Amino acid sequence: MVRCLLLVLALLASAVSAQDGSPRAWSVRLSAQVGVYQDSDNLFGQSKVSRAFVDPPPAPDNPSRIRLTFAHGGSVDVRAFSRTRTRWEFTVETDVEDADVVLRWENTAKVPRQVNLRLLDVQTGRRLWMRTAPSYTFRSGRGVTRRQFAVEMDTDTQLPLRITQVKAQQTRGGTISLQFALSKAASTRVQVLSAGGKPVREIERAASRSAGIHSLQWDGRDTSGTALPAGAYLIEVAAVTDELEQTRAVVPIVLKR
Repeated sequence: MVRCLLLVLALLASAVSAQDGSPRAWSVRLSAQVGVYQDSDNLFGQSKVSRAFVDPPPAPDNPSRIRLTFAHGGSVDVRAFSRTRTRWEFTVETDVEDADVVLRWENTAKVPRQVNLRLLDVQTGRRLWMRTAPSYTFRSGRGVTRRQFAVEMDTDTQLPLRITQVKAQQTRGGTISLQFALSKAASTRVQVLSAGGKPVREIERAASRSAGIHSLQWDGRDTSGTALPAGAYLIEVAAVTDELEQTRAVVPIVLKR
């Protein structure tokens, strides 16, 4: 009952906006699942007052097949507001062998925009941008698997991924020249859409590009190589970083014949 009450209090706090200009409380729910077994009652975040709860050990006759636990030994870790970098450490433990273990998180859309959250797999060093990556999967081993993770938080310390300066124009030779700029290194996908949004040509896929201005050409043909009729089209540029931070931009173009 106490654990449920703390969860409710933390969720309510995340939904209340400060009226005096002070930081707004927020929380993110974490869950871990392997097969049909799941541990979903886990919460981290920030508010005016710290909240934490140490969970009782599982009953001997009903052991947990998967368990997510924060460093202090509980399922709720809500910290008091701080301007310094904050790190929540937790462990995922399961006795289900050789299976996919999936970490998921909710409510990231309600986290203040200036707060950047990244998931760190301590074992592999892999980091994920939690606003756009919905989950993370790893494989359990033999016996009991214990995997260490951390959520790292900073505020506006890094430039977010952005696609800007998007321009498309038809040259005298009839090709379409596209230009765009990336705020940081990313993998890009560029495709042409009909005016109704239906894909008609993929110009590039999974192209590794650095930060800066880039350009490429489209010959005005569809996937089969057939010249498309004159009319209005859309060119979509999508980008994703190694941390799965994602963004996209769309620019209209009128193809002339």
